[in-house]
Formats: sequence, structure tokens, C-alpha cells
Amino acid sequence: MNQMQLSLETVGLVYLLIGVLLGTVGPAGREISEHVRLTRGSPLTNAFAEREQPSELKLALFRLIITVSFILLWPVFIYGIVKDQRDKAASMKAFQDKHAEGLWFQYSMGGRGDLSCNDCSYSEEVTSFIHGISSSSTGFQCQACGRFAAIESGGPGQVNGYARSLVCDCGGPLDREKVVFCPSCRSKNLTYDLRVIT
Repeated sequence: MNQMQLSLETVGLVYLLIGVLLGTVGPAGREISEHVRLTRGSPLTNAFAEREQPSELKLALFRLIITVSFILLWPVFIYGIVKDQRDKAASMKAFQDKHAEGLWFQYSMGGRGDLSCNDCSYSEEVTSFIHGISSSSTGFQCQACGRFAAIESGGPGQVNGYARSLVCDCGGPLDREKVVFCPSCRSKNLTYDLRVIT
């Protein structure tokens, strides 16, 4: 009987130790810290939400309650937390891999600027995206001839006209969801210098 009680105490102690490690320095600890940071907010987000920043005491109690709850119930939560961490890492890797392929309108270019080819010295001013109060200009590249086009959007109710305009003068499709390439030599080894941002 004494041996069995000692075994149960050891199992309970190991269970709590695993919970403490996962809930403080492991993936759950990072997740808890992120939730506390989001709850704290910043001066800008708190002003936008029209709320006062929570006191440090409330934040400490919030962290303590979440951490203790996790330590006691870690087998219930750990799969979701580890899966979320893996999904975030995979998403970040996919973003980095995509970004490494070259310049993209939506990831590495903004506003209006100078696009230069590092292989053939071609250079052109291109628009990625700029806007005013009631209109915007969005950059595209023809996937057939490589020509850049900035298409104006006149605001609400102009969606159908905008979609019809996604064809280049050469008949090729205009796209902004693909890697930008040099219209002269088709190289993806490009540099973008931002000149105007809105």
C-alpha cells in the first residue's frame, strides 16, 4: 500500500512538473505571454478601443489564473497549443519561401517606386498601390509581355469595370499575385526603391 501511494505521488509530481515546464517556459508559456501582451494593449490600441490599460495587478492575476489552469489541465490544452505553434511556424516559412522567390506586389512592394533589374539594368517607375479619399491605383504586370499597368479604381460600384480591365493591350492577363519579373530580360533579380507611399 505504501509503495502504491509513493507511485501515485510520484506520478502526480511528474504531472505537475510537466505542466509547470510547459506553462512557463514551453509553448504554452509563450502563448500565455502573448495573450497577456494583447490584453495589455498599447496606447494606440487602448485609445482606439476607448479603454484604460489594465493595471499590472490585474494582468498578473490574469497570467496567474491562466498559468495555474494550464498546469492543472495541460493534457487538455497542449495538443491545440502545439498545433497552433506548428501552424504559425509553417505559415511563416511559407511566407519566407515565397518572399525569397523575388519581389511581389503585395509582400515586398508598396506605394509607387523605381523597379530596377539587377541583371540587365532595366529601370521603370511602377505603382504597387496608392490611394486617395475616393479612389485608388493598383499595380499589375502582364504575364505575357511583362508590361506594368496601374489600374484606377473609382470607388464603390466599380468592381465589374475593374475586373474587365485586367487584360493587357497585348491580350495577356494582368496579375499582381505572381512574382514580378523584368519586362526586358524576364529576370526575377529585381530591386524596388519606394518613392511615394499613401
